[in-house]
Amino acid sequence: MERIAIEPRKDWEKILEEQGFIFHTLHDEPYWDESAYYLFSAREVEILEAATNELHAMCLEACQHVLDRKLYGAFNIPDLAIALIEKAWEEEPPALYGRFDFAYSGGSAPPKLLEYNADTPTSLFEAAAVQWFWLEDRFKDSDQFNSIHERLQAKWTELKSYLKGEIVHFASTRDIEDVITVNYLRDVADSVGLCTDFLHIDEIGWDGLRRTFVDMQNRPIESLFKLYPWEWLTREEYGPESVNENETPFLRN
Repeated sequence: MERIAIEPRKDWEKILEEQGFIFHTLHDEPYWDESAYYLFSAREVEILEAATNELHAMCLEACQHVLDRKLYGAFNIPDLAIALIEKAWEEEPPALYGRFDFAYSGGSAPPKLLEYNADTPTSLFEAAAVQWFWLEDRFKDSDQFNSIHERLQAKWTELKSYLKGEIVHFASTRDIEDVITVNYLRDVADSVGLCTDFLHIDEIGWDGLRRTFVDMQNRPIESLFKLYPWEWLTREEYGPESVNENETPFLRN
């Protein structure tokens, strides 16, 4: 793996903003850095893919260990969420995506896991689309490390028969990074023919008579992707309803 210095594109901020990537600079510091790129060998890509698969399997084994031994208290998992966790684990509903953070320098040293974020993973739009546009501008005959966009399209297509209702709702906090991440996912779902809508997490309502979550048009929310931590959700006013296995519309990441 090589880190190669390169001149940023002329007017790169304007280019990114036209693509919808408007948080390229945060707190007056560049979040998006075009002054260097990383060049991977085919072997290094294989190593990262193998590590990803192995660590995902190990994480599932760790989850099984927690469930088998009822170690929920060690992770501050509230009692009201346990039934839904166990139901989801047994039924294995389809998952959409997660994000591994690795420390990796190439060579003989194996990748080291820093974090596996499978609840509120961001960095998605820039990894799936924005860096692809950069590659097209700078190295049109080269290939991107990942195929996130195409795999998300395939996953949403696969999910069609699983989703409930006519609309898939998408929700996030009002943080601009979360809003753009969720709307990128929504655009991908739209591209494979799903009907979607977006609302902020604080705009979700609860209809006590119908025993259902509703959107701003009072339509029932039957399938929802949310970029909002489960541990926050369970502490909300309607936390018990959010983890009721007969009422929750929330999709796993």
